[in-house]
Amino acid sequence: MKKAICSLLLLMATGASVSGQTGAEALVVESASFLGAFFRNMPDARVAVVRFENESELSDSALQKIYQMLVSRLEGEKSGRVLDLLLNFNGGRGEFNLVQPEALDFLIELKLIQNKSKTGLGLTVFSRLQNRVLTVKYFERNISKGEMDLLNTRSHAFANLGFSLLLEFESRLGLMDIQSIAAVDGQEQYFFFYPDEIIIYNARETRLEKHFQFKLAWTRPVFPVLHPEGKLLLFRLGSDLVLTAGCNFSPTAQMQTFRDGRWQESRKIDFVPFRFVTLNQAPYLVGARYEEGRNFFKGKVYFLPFSAAAASDASAYEKATCPALSLDFSTREGQLQAVHAIDRDYTYRLFTADFEEKKPLSEKKGATLAASNGEWLAISDFSRGSDQLFFYDIRDGGLRPVYTGKVAGEIQFMAAGNWHGVRGFWAGVRQPVDGMERLMVQFWGKRNE
Repeated sequence: MKKAICSLLLLMATGASVSGQTGAEALVVESASFLGAFFRNMPDARVAVVRFENESELSDSALQKIYQMLVSRLEGEKSGRVLDLLLNFNGGRGEFNLVQPEALDFLIELKLIQNKSKTGLGLTVFSRLQNRVLTVKYFERNISKGEMDLLNTRSHAFANLGFSLLLEFESRLGLMDIQSIAAVDGQEQYFFFYPDEIIIYNARETRLEKHFQFKLAWTRPVFPVLHPEGKLLLFRLGSDLVLTAGCNFSPTAQMQTFRDGRWQESRKIDFVPFRFVTLNQAPYLVGARYEEGRNFFKGKVYFLPFSAAAASDASAYEKATCPALSLDFSTREGQLQAVHAIDRDYTYRLFTADFEEKKPLSEKKGATLAASNGEWLAISDFSRGSDQLFFYDIRDGGLRPVYTGKVAGEIQFMAAGNWHGVRGFWAGVRQPVDGMERLMVQFWGKRNE
């Protein structure tokens, strides 16, 4: 009798746990509970889904939602260390960042299967260390047509939780880059890079007030260009503020140092610096070279030893990438994480910190990009009249869509930055007006951070 009562109570509890849930949610709950129990005594195990295939009537958008629900549930189970390596879903198959499989202890494979009126989720757990399959499990639920239609609907993150346009104003033509850094008094200063000068602004509420400006004199030869392009870098070296400015119309970049209350040109660099990074506990400037007078970078990345003790004539070493219309580096705590590029076919390309290339993502096209540390990546569309911005979360090495924003005009350049403490991206947008052209500066940021 006790056994019967216990069985009845267990049945009631099981029914209560899934009552009110949709079919897809019930599938996710059962799968996450099973995996949570499997990894319960392995809190330090590094676990990730590395394959997700679809043989059901659900679309790639539905797979994205199911995957996100499952990862969220697994993180809530607090069993094992769950890594999110998803890059994209394409044609019923997940694409994952698997450049360092040795960083994982357990691999999970998922498959959605259509079984008459029901949809099933099969999962396989593989131990990389033991080199064998540990368990295979299958759950299935009825997913109604209405729920299936809802799951198949393409959706983006809510606007108030994603990136939004926080600031917009008109600039004079020729602006190539915007960077900012905190001054000695803690106030943020904004550096606007034009072909012939750099203008420094202080922020006052929603406006910028000019603080200082200085002219730039470029080393001959100076190459003629249709559109000037360039990159600005700011960093501190001891008590000095260092600025580098490189462009597509001069073979060398300038380095300026703010010392004793004034800007002084200190040296020339034969590539365009992007980041100040640390490799093997040594500081380097990392960057690339423009093809002379053109709008793309050559297919190499350069690392120049740079510190107070480094020799001024030190040579840079190089790593091969691809010719790129746009290029940027994601870093975390000064360490290089990845190289992001838009090649000359307008295709997004990803290289690891070891310069191993990931397979180019199909239909991932763009024109320019920028990385905000190792957390966010913004890529523009390649449309002239009505452009778009696509924002991605790259914190776990993947490329997960966060938000899409419409832009009137063509995005000319992008740069990671901040505005009044809000992190985000600057965008320079060319807009035709009555046969003329104007440049609008926009800042896109996350209001909830």
